[in-house]
Order: sequence, then C-alpha cells, then structure tokens
Amino acid sequence: MKKTSLFAIGCGLYLLSAAFLIAQNDTTFYGQGAGQNGDRNSNFGYFAGSFQGTPGNDNTYIGSRVARSAFGDFNVSAGAYSAYYLQSGSRNSFLGATAGFRNISGSDNLFAGFAAGYANKQSQNVMIGDGAGANNDGARNVFIGYSAGANETGSDKLYIDNSSTSKPLIYGNFATKKIGINTNNLIDQIGTIDLSAYSLYVKGGILTEEIHVQPSWADYVFEKDYELMPLTQVASFIEKNGHLPNIPSTEVVAIEGIELGDMTKRQQEKIEELMLYVIEIQKEIDTINKELETNK
Repeated sequence: MKKTSLFAIGCGLYLLSAAFLIAQNDTTFYGQGAGQNGDRNSNFGYFAGSFQGTPGNDNTYIGSRVARSAFGDFNVSAGAYSAYYLQSGSRNSFLGATAGFRNISGSDNLFAGFAAGYANKQSQNVMIGDGAGANNDGARNVFIGYSAGANETGSDKLYIDNSSTSKPLIYGNFATKKIGINTNNLIDQIGTIDLSAYSLYVKGGILTEEIHVQPSWADYVFEKDYELMPLTQVASFIEKNGHLPNIPSTEVVAIEGIELGDMTKRQQEKIEELMLYVIEIQKEIDTINKELETNK
C-alpha cells in the first residue's frame, strides 16, 4: 500500500511539474503545450502562447489555444481562441473567447467581449461588447456596445449602440471631426450651404428648453452712416419679391434651411429698422400737429 501511494504521489508530482514551471527566464506556463519560451511571459491553457520560434516577451495568455503563434510583446489575451492568429502584434488586450481571432500583426488594440474585433487585423482600435466590430478590418475605430459597429468596414469611426445597426445612437467620424445622432450620414451640404464646418448632425430634430447662440448683433442699424431704405423702396421690393429685403424667401428656406444665429440677427435688423421708421413717422406726426396748432 505504501509503495502504491508513493508511486501515485510521484506520478502526481511529475505531472504537476510537467504542467507548471517557473523557468529561469521568469516565464510561467501551465497546460499541455503551453509556451515555455521568452522572458517574463505567463501562459496558462492548452497550447496557450505555444509559439516555438523567436519568442515575444512580457505577455500574458490565458485560455485554450490563446495566441498560439504570437511572438509580439506586451500582449494580454484571455478567453478560448482569443488572439488565435496573432503573430507580430504588440501591446494588445484581447478579453473574451475569439476576441481578436484573426488579428496577425495589429498593435495597440483593445477588444473586450465574445468575438469582439473577431476579423480585425489592424491597429489602434477599441471594441467593447460581445460582437463589437466583429466584421471590421479598419484602424483607429471605437465601437462600444453589443454588436456595435459589427458591419462597419471602414476606419476612424465611432459607434455607440446596443445592436449592429448601421445608424447607431451615436455615430462619429474621427477623420472629419464630426458626430451624428441616429444617423451615419454626416452631410456636408444642404442646397448651396456648405456644412463642412459643422460638427454635429441630428437626424429627426432636437427638442430642447433653451438654445444659446452668440451671433453678431444688428445695432449697426443705429449707426449714423447706416442707410435706411425709404419705405417706398421697401414697398416696391416686397411687391416684386414677396419678402423683406435681406430676408430669404420661402423657397430658399425650404431648400437651404436657416442658420439660427444669422437669422436672429437679420430679424433684429428688421425690428430696429421698424423702430426707426416709427420714429420718423412720429416726427412727421408731431410736425403736422404743430402746423395744425399754428393754423387754428
């Protein structure tokens, strides 16, 4: 009985030593086929970090077949088959089964969630959520939420949503510095108006209790050198064009819209001009009243 127990203990210690080892180069490994090479690596799982060529350093691989071909540095990958094809990429964090599955040489990525960044081979992406960016192969993207940006194929994009919709709750383009809500169509022009300088587009409208704008103001109307159009000319202009001078027509507004700050200033201009007309009319009335008093 004692010989049998000693034999069993010996076999157990042998198997344990075969599965777990702290090597002289500070590499720790556990699991059948787990990588034993490189400096300061930690490989835990079936064939985790098992690359046998020139090894990478300072990596942590946890899970079955994680980063089995990797030789980059400073990677962290946890979850079965995550970073499965990773080779030269470095400074990646892949968390979740099959996260970063097809990435080979991409670096500086963060993929968190089942199949997050599954097909991506590029660099500098952040994809958080199960299936986030699953089919994307672009660079410098940020996808946050379940399946967010799963079918986006480009680079420099922002998706925040809880589905794979192409029109997410929040969409952005880092290259053009623009952001949209409930749309992926960041338009550059309406009619003849250039919108390239605008940063936010909201499809469907905005309901708000207050809007604060800081346009230039219309007090130039009260300057001494301001040329106030005679009322007869104003009447002629209205009769011919169907709208006030310096105010767009219904047709133009329907096509091009208005800029709130600019239109507020124009309307203030008309209010101040109207006040000047009223003052002139009052002066004329006062003159007539004086003449009537004189002729009594």
